[in-house]
Amino acid sequence: MSPSGDQMSPELKDLVADTREQSENKVNDVLSKLKDLVGRTSLGDQRDLEACKLSLYSHGVLQYCSSSLKFSPAKIHGGYAVLTQMADLLSTCCVGLGAFRDMEVFSHEFLPSVVESLLFLAERLMNRALRDKAHNEIIRLFRKVFDSIGWLLRAHTHLIHHVLGSKHYENIQICEDDDVSFVTVTMWNNIFRANGAVVAEMGNRALTDIMDDIVYKMSSSSNPVIGRAAVKTLVLIMDHSSSTHQLIHRRYRGLADLAVKDWRGKGFDSVLDQLIDHLRSDVPWRDTKSTYDDS
Repeated sequence: MSPSGDQMSPELKDLVADTREQSENKVNDVLSKLKDLVGRTSLGDQRDLEACKLSLYSHGVLQYCSSSLKFSPAKIHGGYAVLTQMADLLSTCCVGLGAFRDMEVFSHEFLPSVVESLLFLAERLMNRALRDKAHNEIIRLFRKVFDSIGWLLRAHTHLIHHVLGSKHYENIQICEDDDVSFVTVTMWNNIFRANGAVVAEMGNRALTDIMDDIVYKMSSSSNPVIGRAAVKTLVLIMDHSSSTHQLIHRRYRGLADLAVKDWRGKGFDSVLDQLIDHLRSDVPWRDTKSTYDDS
């Protein structure tokens, strides 16, 4: 898997040697050396940074980082905070490698495994937060891991389907804690805001899964933070794909009335009015069935 002619620097050789031991013992050493290597390389030419990331992948360093997210935090000095930093560096190194020979394997085998590791860590943090008195710090780490997931999804949009199909994500999605709900809705909002084209590209089944969850959170929560995030995300979806109007009208009848009843006067009337205007606009029904076969 190593690129032809790839010459390892002494720093990279040292880092690779540390990753050969698949255990908690080397996590802090790997993290420290990886931060130094990537940080130093990022100050130079963009092509040098691409080559550095590719070498990290080719020599198994990124695979170690992904595996480490499933290590026991109790056996690592710094615990969850260190694993969250590892998640951040891993997602950074998985974006911007340029084109290379094993791109297909990287995109469709390695990256889905990275997403699964990130979601594993996120679910673990969520469960810890729900039973831990130090809720705020753990939720902060949970949010950071979801930032890492969102970064990957913005760069590699095909991974959205892997997230939606993950049991770990499903367990996070059904959690009714307000802090957890806000993080998941915000991730989709950030993705759609950064790349509106993905709304039309992802297919109706995936989009429906996301909207079902957002509409459920919007209708079941009384927290204005959740309501605002949900409304803003639905407006983004409808702004970026006019064809979603029919899907939303067909699937969520009565949503406009619910939005007015539950959220009017809660501090975000401007964006709420945009959603209501979308929901109450005239929609052609003639081709609804043929247009919205699942894809």
